[in-house]
This record gives sequence, structure tokens and C-alpha cells, in this order.
Amino acid sequence: MKRFGLLAMVLAVVLLLPACGVQKKAAETAVTTAETSLAAVKDQAVKVVPDEVKAIEDTIAAAKASIEQGEFKAAIDATKDLPTKIQEMQGGLAAKTEELQASWTALTAALPGAVAELDQKVGKMKKAPAGMDAAAFDGLKTGLADAKTKWAEAEAAAGVGNLAEAVAKGTEVKTAVTDAMGKLNMPVADALK
Repeated sequence: MKRFGLLAMVLAVVLLLPACGVQKKAAETAVTTAETSLAAVKDQAVKVVPDEVKAIEDTIAAAKASIEQGEFKAAIDATKDLPTKIQEMQGGLAAKTEELQASWTALTAALPGAVAELDQKVGKMKKAPAGMDAAAFDGLKTGLADAKTKWAEAEAAAGVGNLAEAVAKGTEVKTAVTDAMGKLNMPVADALK
């Protein structure tokens, strides 16, 4: 009886080894296909939809880790939808680029003047305006300096085509500037609302 059990175990191992090799090859092929597909669009996509690129890269990394751990089916399952996701991402790049470009154009039309106006007003103030304590005024000045730095970063990002980053930073600047203008009872242009 022991001999039969040992024979059955040896037979099971012999039969499973080739199946593991086939699954490993399929998992490795799935990962390679996903990496190749992503590489074809990554340069443009990372500038427009960086979060989507990161999610795909994270999925590929998880699949590679699964392969390393011998979990080939998990790797195959993780990567099976990636070619479709990458293709959809690629198909949407032109529209997303256009959307981000429109947002960036609107920000560049309104923000530089508003930042300069706010900077000029704050620069003329020797002390905190009525209704604002000194600490809040110092915070407003620090926020303005941060906004100017962030705007320069947004312009630099736009200059190299990183529209998603430029719009995200520009939107943060817009929020900071409109908030500061409100605290100083300055009129906020419609373009900033």
C-alpha cells in the first residue's frame, strides 16, 4: 500500500512538471506582451495619463512577482486585461491631450495676471489687513510664494509636454490664488472661478 502511495505521488509530480513549464511560459509571454504594448505608447501616455501608466506598470510588476513565486495562473490572470487597457489608453490619448491643452490654455490666460496682481497687493502691505492677524497674513504670504514656485514648476512641466502635471499644479495654484484673493477681499476674475 505504501508503495502504491509513493508511486502515485511520483506520477503526480512527473505529470505536473510539464504543466508548470507551460504555465510559466504563458505567464512570461503575457508579461512580455504587456511590457511591449506599454513601451509603444509610454512616452506620450506618461505625460497625459500618468496615473493609468502607473497602474499598468504596477500590474506588470505584480505579475512578475507572481511568476517569481511560482504563481503562474495569478500572473496570467493579472495581465489578461492589460492589452485591452493599453489599447483603450492609447485610443484616448488624443482626446485627453486636447482636454488638458484646453485646461492649460485657460490657466495660462488667467493665472499669471492674477498672481502678479495678488503679489503686488501683498507687496504693498506693511502689515496684516483689518480682520486678519499677523500669523494668518504671514501664512498668506508664504502661500503666495509657494504658489509662485508651483506656477513656475507648472510652466516647466508644460514646456516639456507634461500636460497632466502642468494642469494639476496650475489648478493647485488657481485654488491658492483665489483663496488668498478672497481673504484680501479682492475681486476674483470669472476665468478663475
